[in-house]
Amino acid sequence: MRIQKLDPLVAQRIAAGEVIDRPASVIRELLDNALDAGAKTLVASVTDGGLETIKLIDDGEGIAKEDLPLLCESHATSKVHDLEDLFHIQSMGFRGEALYSIAAVSTVTIASSYLGQDAYQITVDNGSKGQVQPGGPREGTTVRVEGLFKELPARRQFLKRPSTEATMCRYVLQEKALAFPERAFRFITDGKVRVDLPATTKKQRVLDVLAISQNIVPSEMLELYDSAGRFNLYAVCSSPALYRSDRSHIKIFVNNRPVEEFALVQAVTYGYGEMLHGGAFPYCYLFIDVDPTLVDFNIHPTKREVKLRNKAEIHHQVVEMISSQVRRTIPRIVAKEIQDEQTPLLTPKAMYTHQRPAESSSHEHSGKYQSEARKPIDPEWFQKAKEILQSDGMQTTRATETENIWDMQAENKNFTYLGQAFNLFLIAEKENDLYLVDQHAAHERILYDEVRAKREVQSLMIPLSFEVERDVDTYLQQNLDVYLNLGIKLVRSADLLWEIHAIPAMYRSIEKQLVSFIQTMSGESEEVEKGLYAIVACHAAIKAGDSMDRMMAISLLEKVFALAEPTCPHGRTFVIRLNKDELMKAVQRT
Repeated sequence: MRIQKLDPLVAQRIAAGEVIDRPASVIRELLDNALDAGAKTLVASVTDGGLETIKLIDDGEGIAKEDLPLLCESHATSKVHDLEDLFHIQSMGFRGEALYSIAAVSTVTIASSYLGQDAYQITVDNGSKGQVQPGGPREGTTVRVEGLFKELPARRQFLKRPSTEATMCRYVLQEKALAFPERAFRFITDGKVRVDLPATTKKQRVLDVLAISQNIVPSEMLELYDSAGRFNLYAVCSSPALYRSDRSHIKIFVNNRPVEEFALVQAVTYGYGEMLHGGAFPYCYLFIDVDPTLVDFNIHPTKREVKLRNKAEIHHQVVEMISSQVRRTIPRIVAKEIQDEQTPLLTPKAMYTHQRPAESSSHEHSGKYQSEARKPIDPEWFQKAKEILQSDGMQTTRATETENIWDMQAENKNFTYLGQAFNLFLIAEKENDLYLVDQHAAHERILYDEVRAKREVQSLMIPLSFEVERDVDTYLQQNLDVYLNLGIKLVRSADLLWEIHAIPAMYRSIEKQLVSFIQTMSGESEEVEKGLYAIVACHAAIKAGDSMDRMMAISLLEKVFALAEPTCPHGRTFVIRLNKDELMKAVQRT
């Protein structure tokens, strides 16, 4: 084939695809321009998820009349003048591609009053530029983007539903607001105010943004400061008492830009070290102010990637700041080994202890069924426990005794309920053993068995509607029977949109978690079944911190002692056994 020069409009839209891929990209670029213009109040609004209209109003210095025709030209910018400026970038925008790209795939109207002078406006319709005309706001700039990708229907096929696109736009605004707490931000969807963030302090802005979707105790959030060489660090992060099961709230900002830099996320987790157990991650919003000559954002059009010439130094200092400034919680005694020099007095931790993360706003168990978070039950764990005991010098008879702990029949109720400790552990005495039972995990297991045994299905008066990704959409179409066999009736109402029409009665209190599970699961039928049952049992079970009356506690213990294996649906054991003789040895009474 012969080489030919692309039509300017084709080339323009190809270039635009690198910068603008969805409404959230438009919001990001418009916010950057408004921030660079010194705006103190920024109001963003979208209609129909941004596909119909995207609008940004700011009170910045505005745009001069003679500059309006240059706004939507390729590489037209007020922020970079020569090559040297690329190595001293302090503005949010600098590539001169944003408005050019937006105008290539939509109709853009920009109206502005420069420093309070008479306002003028210009419209660019999918690359076709109009004339500058009088009219516009009394101060600042108003940008209106209409019909995004209207002339590129193939691009619209890759977008999500309007509500989801609007949510992504809101996330972008919240990210910008985090970096500029001294400015006010507002976000409006289809005429309704969804976010209203007044100017405030750095820490309060983080708390305000978190409060939109998280239930955070402000006293558990800490402020950290540090500096070294040619950079400064500031962080708002959680104490070790507050954590999540994922890294989604470890956010890194470099010179006010949100960036994706795993090495710095890793530095945050390293800083907490042993203050958080494995699988637990903090809330941490880390702001790094670096000498612009040491930073390069000119890597990708979205500017979410960064090259730091002193990354190793920053990494070290982040670890040092967190490890030295985060308050350590008072250590809690955990039953591991109470032993003399020769003989272990408690059975191995791997067999009897059940450690669970403290409850947090992210929920005790995620709706997603992830193998790393939920360890499968090992059917050979009793045998492994015997081998551990024997290797530690224990007698085979003792291992046999351990195996037979649970060989009691339901009618054998020969135990004494002593009470509840910390609103978490049920304490019972049987013969010469003392048992501590995690009430939540125990009840969770009992419910798990009950849910599997009965599936009373109820039709919903109002179906639950939810959106899925393309791969899950395909999976559901091919595996409807998997959920139907579990009492869940799913109906595909539109592309990527599904509805739940019927569910088992016990699922009514956890409809949100059920939807979240379906949105992310695409595994084998056995995996789906186990995941659903575990979620139901987990959320219906008595929680840590709940007080239990005596009759309920005794009833639960009876069922626990009747189990063949004391493991919760996630595969963790939940019983600690203490022997009378062992306790007496521990306090040197024998």
